[in-house]
This record gives sequence, structure tokens and C-alpha cells, in this order.
Amino acid sequence: MKQFRNLFLAVLAVGSMALTGCLHIVEEVTFKDKGNGQYALTLDMSEVKGMMDMLNTMPTDSTGTGAPAGQQDNSMAQMGQEISGVASTLKGIEGITNVVELNDTAAFKFGYSFDFADVAALNRALKVVNKDKYDSKVDEVFKFSGKNFERLGTGDMGEEIKKALAEGGGEEEGGEEALDMMKMMFADMSYKQIYHFPDREIKKNTNDLAEVSSDKHSMTITLKPFDEEQAKKKATVATEIKLK
Repeated sequence: MKQFRNLFLAVLAVGSMALTGCLHIVEEVTFKDKGNGQYALTLDMSEVKGMMDMLNTMPTDSTGTGAPAGQQDNSMAQMGQEISGVASTLKGIEGITNVVELNDTAAFKFGYSFDFADVAALNRALKVVNKDKYDSKVDEVFKFSGKNFERLGTGDMGEEIKKALAEGGGEEEGGEEALDMMKMMFADMSYKQIYHFPDREIKKNTNDLAEVSSDKHSMTITLKPFDEEQAKKKATVATEIKLK
């Protein structure tokens, strides 16, 4: 299993101890008319961190059960650094510039952003990310050609996290029962995609979860990877957008 998956499972354990699973992932992409733009991904663990800070002020019992506070925080920090550390692997990719790392250990927000010359460069970058962090083979995530935009169902970070959870649940004592408990703990976790088209307006899209801004230049899709209602409706990151 990849180091990222091990660290994510460690963070899940921290979240379950805090009785909350409020991890929020935001993927934001801007496509300009010529096909160039900017990509940013942020992992926000500030709510989990807040709960852990509160628990750390409480007196421990005589049994000494549970991981020490420093160890818990360290697992979260390591996971965040794994995410933000992607930046260093992207700097040599053709068509990728202005790579910036987000590594806010105080607020527990981590991620990266970069500019891409065209959709091919963006897909090259995401291919590296998926291989490096999730051991997942992804050749294409986005398609863009003027008035037509498509986000394929590949490279779905929410699905990768669910996969990591399933693998961890199967390996640990408790099996399916432990997995169900984790799903309940992390029911409010969100994975949001935000798309901006500053040079064109959104005419129509194919994703039922999409919310289009009043000026029709932006669209947001919010997924909850462990939400049963969304699972029944087969919610997906995939969408096709017609622009004008």
C-alpha cells in the first residue's frame, strides 16, 4: 500500500477518536478560452484539528489508551505534507508553471496549485499525481475544446479515499463492522469540484449535483463520498458542459 494510503488511514483513526470526520477536499479549475488555465487542490483538515486540540486539553484516564496527542497531530501533518509535496514532482512537467505548495500546519490546510498551458499539460500533471499518490493509472481526466468541456469519471479522489478506507477496514480487526463505523464517522466529508470559465457562459451540463453561478461563468459539484443517498443515486464527478 502506498505511503499516502497508510497516512490517510492514520488520519481516519484520529478522526474517529474525535467523533468527527470533517475532511474537505476542494478541486478548483479555471479554463480560459485558449485552453490554458489554473488548477488547485486543497485538503482542509481544520475541523478535525480543532476537535483534536479540544480533546488534547482533557485529562487522560489511567489506562493510557489511545495514541499520544503528538503522535495524532504528527500523522495528520505527515498526510498533509504528502499532499502538498506533490508540488515538487510537478515542476518538471512540460506545460506546467507557477507551481505553489500549500502547507499550512497551523490551520491544517494542505495542497498545491499550478498553471497549465493546455488541457494536455493538465492531464499530464494529474497522471503523475494519481500514479505517485494513489498508485492509480489515469491517462486522461479533462477534455476541453472551446465550447465543449468534459470531466471524466477518472482521477476521482473521493473514490481513492473510499478504496483506502475499504482496504484498511478489511485488514484491521472488526472487518465490515469497523468499515461501517468509519463510513458513519465520515458521512459529512465533502469533495467539491469548482470550474471557472471566465471567457464563456455555461449553457447546460449533465451532472445533477451541479450548481451554476448567477453569472453562468462558474459551476460547483459537491460530493460526499460516504453519503448513502448519493451512493444510491450513483453520484459522480463526471460531467459534460456546453459553453457559449
